[in-house]
Amino acid sequence: MTERHVNPEDFDLYALGALDGEEKQAFEAHVHVCSACAAEMVAAQERVSLIGLAAPPAIPSPAVRESLLRRIRSERADSATPTAAVSSPQTRPRPHPFAWLTPILALATIAFASLAVWLWTRNAEYLRQIDALQSQLASAQTQSRDIARTAADTDKLLGMPGTVRVGLKPMTGMHNGRVGVLYNSDMGMVTCAGWLPAAPPNKSYQLWLVPMKGKPMSLRVFSGEWNEPMAMHVPAGMVAKAFAVTEEPMGGMPSPTGPMVMEGAGE
Repeated sequence: MTERHVNPEDFDLYALGALDGEEKQAFEAHVHVCSACAAEMVAAQERVSLIGLAAPPAIPSPAVRESLLRRIRSERADSATPTAAVSSPQTRPRPHPFAWLTPILALATIAFASLAVWLWTRNAEYLRQIDALQSQLASAQTQSRDIARTAADTDKLLGMPGTVRVGLKPMTGMHNGRVGVLYNSDMGMVTCAGWLPAAPPNKSYQLWLVPMKGKPMSLRVFSGEWNEPMAMHVPAGMVAKAFAVTEEPMGGMPSPTGPMVMEGAGE
């Protein structure tokens, strides 16, 4: 004869505390002698525990908190009142039929707490990676827009009368690097393209426009490797005698102080 088990729905109902009366007594009696149903009951209690972990914390209102405190104080006062009933010294408390489940449930609670911490940590790491990728994307978009504007300015310069091309040549000791400049004094516009290696430690390369009259004007400072076209605006009517690249302290200087590494004559 096939052994009859409890109703499958009773596992979740029991875990939620929804069984009572004869149904609860019959359920507990069966689970106490059936290992398969006992394991299913543990699984149902774990599911209910997960539901409790997933719920967002609820903050009670001050009125609810005060009502609960009054109820606790009242119950403590009632429990302090002596009762006439005296238990028999020969009566021994009957062990709970599911006492053996207590350590299992404790281990399950610890496991679920560890899992929640691990999931939170992984989620935080994913969020950091997403932020880094978004930052890289924004930087790439800005760089693309700058390159597009520089290309448009270069096309504009090439089509205007009075545009001058200047190629900067490496000086002694500067074995690498190539820089080409287009400038139009009437438009007050300069574009620059080429490649420069990274500057020495704690140093920067600085690009200058050397006018026919007055002090050199700083156009750009490079610390790391440079290989992107760029466009700059200068005062209209400023005629360039030369363009130069010097080695300066990190971050550049208001006027040239270091050795010249590249130079090209203007008009």
